[in-house]
Amino acid sequence: MSLKQLKRDFGRDGYVVLRGFLSPEEVEELRAHTERCLREVETGDEYPGVAKDLNRIDPWFENQLQRGKQRDLISALLEADVAPASVGWFARLPGETSGIRPHLDAVGRRQEGATMWIALDRADRGNGCLYYAKGTHRRNLPARVGLPGFSAESEEAVAVEVEPGDATIHSSLTVHWSEANRSRRSRQAITYFYWAASSAGGTDG
Repeated sequence: MSLKQLKRDFGRDGYVVLRGFLSPEEVEELRAHTERCLREVETGDEYPGVAKDLNRIDPWFENQLQRGKQRDLISALLEADVAPASVGWFARLPGETSGIRPHLDAVGRRQEGATMWIALDRADRGNGCLYYAKGTHRRNLPARVGLPGFSAESEEAVAVEVEPGDATIHSSLTVHWSEANRSRRSRQAITYFYWAASSAGGTDG
């Protein structure tokens, strides 16, 4: 897909899907660094499948955050310079009974930015794939977790089913969430989050 088409889709929908963004070899390298970090980090009780700031643990992640090929692409989609913020691990663990509620990444303040979400495992409706509410970046929604009125049955909801190495980019103002993983399969992803330079200094959601 051309950059022109990506920009058009991103502006209309608030997200884009990039099939095969990483090669199988790049996925395995990403997985190896992720596993190394997870041996050193503690996850919380509320969200045991979430670990943030991996770039503070592994210099490889910091280098990817600063210089990875996603940075220029996100800058182009936002039509702004970007300020790297954080690298996160987001997993829906097999058999869990809850996901992450509908929210904006610009929690607390309506700040412009974008997140790249890269699949380490196949993600589908059965194991807690990501959902986007198409076009919500253009609505003046409150920047908080647990926005009411959004579910898999919502008219604007899109289930993003992906394979390892596929990626998405979504605006910090786009409503998104994931549901429980009631399967026996893992659903892991790595995120790279950036603020638009004019919005830098906020809190990552």
